Amino acid sequence: MSAISVKAGAQMTAPEHASAERERPARAPRVTPRGPAAAFPLGRVAVALSVLGALITPVLGTDPFQNPDSRSFEAIARSLLAGAGFMYHEVQFPELPFLAFRSPAYSAFVACALALGGVPALVAMQGALHGLSAALTGAVAGRLGGVRAGGLATALAFAWPVAWFHAGQVMSETLHAFLTVLAVWLVLQAGRHRPLGWAVAAGAVLGLGVLNRPAGVAAVAAGALWLVMRDRRAALACVLSALLVWMPWPARNAVRLHAFVPLLTSGGVAAWNMHSRLGPDAAWAWMAGHTELGEVALDRHFRDEAARIVRENPGGFARFVAHGLVEYAGPLRAREPDVWLHRFALLAALPALLWAGWRRRLALPALVWVSQGLVLVPLAMNARYRFPTEWCVMVAAGIGLHALAERIGTGRAALAAGAALALCVTVTRLLARP
Repeated sequence: MSAISVKAGAQMTAPEHASAERERPARAPRVTPRGPAAAFPLGRVAVALSVLGALITPVLGTDPFQNPDSRSFEAIARSLLAGAGFMYHEVQFPELPFLAFRSPAYSAFVACALALGGVPALVAMQGALHGLSAALTGAVAGRLGGVRAGGLATALAFAWPVAWFHAGQVMSETLHAFLTVLAVWLVLQAGRHRPLGWAVAAGAVLGLGVLNRPAGVAAVAAGALWLVMRDRRAALACVLSALLVWMPWPARNAVRLHAFVPLLTSGGVAAWNMHSRLGPDAAWAWMAGHTELGEVALDRHFRDEAARIVRENPGGFARFVAHGLVEYAGPLRAREPDVWLHRFALLAALPALLWAGWRRRLALPALVWVSQGLVLVPLAMNARYRFPTEWCVMVAAGIGLHALAERIGTGRAALAAGAALALCVTVTRLLARP
């Protein structure tokens, strides 16, 4: 049978052979298998930078109590360790106990650090948080713009001079920056993977951010708005989780203060200090003479006074907002010697902001940055309040440098970045001269 088949095949004419060749199915092209797209190595980077941050911060020699408010946080932390709850007394009027004047989340964080090893342990823990924040900043940039963008954003975040300054102080800036960027990373995970667990985790972290600083409410709104355009169930889960974390605080305040205090009783003083331009000492002096009003009434008084100043001088309020916008946009006119890297990051972010394809990737960080500004600028704006959202600038800078390298090549982009960095260092040194 095989011989007959071979013979028949041999007798096939040339035209018939060509026709048979045409009728055979075309061979599929060989596909070279490819591995999964490279991802930012968050785990390894987080471990390395957190260890470095914990080791470096204590040796920088920053005075942990440079800000007078630091003693208040320490007092609340020691009250917590003694079982007296969130309560402390101001030196100027010790007869009035403050029950909701300072951040409960940061006070609890300080209490944990004091229990572990005192203020040195707190400084080391905040150094570790700075390292974790840098790694998460890179993870957010890597998720939005690629691994190279993530690496560049991480380098910027870890080298950020003012971040080391805040990490060495008993103040809430470092914790708030960490909570905000962690929440954004979790929101991105929720938008990508869809399971509600990511959204619930993001909401819980956002709720802690609100308890750490009232401006964290803006981050909740930004995260929920970004999620609702992708998955309404995830957005709802995020908001409900944030509410569950936040609710025990106003419930406790209703019992202890007999009033609805959703956040803190220091908001009125902060707003009045900024709008009156008289400074904290004037506010403390007035409170010392009116302690009989109580904590809630004192807060209401300063809120009413701040609102009166705005009503009576709308032009001054407009100038106040304009000045706040310039301050929030970045160190455009700052004379501090440590803002050179911030100026460079603003320049590095321009490619990502100017080119539409890259600009769309910055939607979530931009929402967080804008929403926080809408809360802070009309009330109280300074460099310290701005710091917890500066990671948004770092993300934009990492993506902008990556976009520039994609457009003009890595070598030319490196030269342009070097020139921009030299310019920013020179300008900063010139402006910092007395």
